[in-house]
Amino acid sequence: MTKDCHEGAGRKIRRVPGYLAIIAGKDEYLVDQDGRACFEKAKQAAGADAEAEVISGQIIKVEDALTLEVQFTESVKTLSMFGSKRVIWLRNFNLVSDSTQAKSEKTKESLAAILKVVVESDPAVSIIISANPYDGRSKALVNLKADATDFILHAAPSKSPFDKGDAQADGQVALAAERFKALGVKVERGVPEVIVGRVGQSTRLVLGECEKLATYAGPGGTVKEADVHLLVPTFGEGDFFEPIEALAARDLKWGMESLDRYFFNEDSSRPLLSALQNRLRLLIQIRCLADSGDFRVSDAGLPKGQFEAASGRHGPTFGSAAKSSANLFSQHPWYVSNKVAPAAARYTLAELVDLQLACADCFDASNRGEDESSVRGMFLRALAVKRSA
Repeated sequence: MTKDCHEGAGRKIRRVPGYLAIIAGKDEYLVDQDGRACFEKAKQAAGADAEAEVISGQIIKVEDALTLEVQFTESVKTLSMFGSKRVIWLRNFNLVSDSTQAKSEKTKESLAAILKVVVESDPAVSIIISANPYDGRSKALVNLKADATDFILHAAPSKSPFDKGDAQADGQVALAAERFKALGVKVERGVPEVIVGRVGQSTRLVLGECEKLATYAGPGGTVKEADVHLLVPTFGEGDFFEPIEALAARDLKWGMESLDRYFFNEDSSRPLLSALQNRLRLLIQIRCLADSGDFRVSDAGLPKGQFEAASGRHGPTFGSAAKSSANLFSQHPWYVSNKVAPAAARYTLAELVDLQLACADCFDASNRGEDESSVRGMFLRALAVKRSA
């Protein structure tokens, strides 16, 4: 019995493509990468005689939607006289985005018509739809999940780097490490994570910055964290500030140069001070746990697994699991162990408390218009003189 025959009490079975893959998300690189992989998979399964076609699913004007509908429909329904299979990739499909064009009633009509063609296509046809940008509120593609052979929905990138469960950031870190290896350069510990923290809203940007840094380091060279802060601009919601990293490294020269760059672009010290206070809250907690013997902290950070072990012992004491700088154990384990913790080995608890109090003084100085001078003074006092416990 074929898929379009009647079954049981006259219920019609809906015909679906021989292979249907739907990939959607906001990150253009990841969506296109998975779309291409599914396209190649479908071509291989269809055989050497298969006819393969890529159709641009991107519309610029509302009127383009009808043109796309006609083109896609003709392609799906034009079957070979000799029985060979067809593989069609509807690429960069943006009729399910949050754009003004996608919200048009005419576009919605074309979208419904296109998806109707998809579910009624001949089994000899394989269809891949890669949708980007994608509005997660749209259910048009989700409704096809039961019919799809492969259904991949990329979660939106986290607004704050290293949120717990941020699968996209984890994947981007792995891609960055692979790209550096392919380019023949070495990287200091944590460099891929720092890059993702700055431009992680876009995988294509992450990989582009890797290539830029590799060119800067030269063949066989080493990319350092300071290089990332010097050369990679913050993108989207990235909120890492170079002066904070220089302060954490206890590097006076880098600290002063980073402040030159910060105040060249910014008039107010308040965003920097807010981020620094958040970092210091975590550092104070780490330093306390290190002084009590719960952490063994070094310039390399925390040994693997130590954060998780301490979380099991002390997590309930710290209260809510909601992410907050007031709760060390609500943070991403990698971020705490590798990014924050090394500074706790370079500062005593008294120094960290002094810095936290100095931030409050700098906020007061900002009210008097003394943003740059007050922050420079704080950095000089912290970096030029090492205080004993």
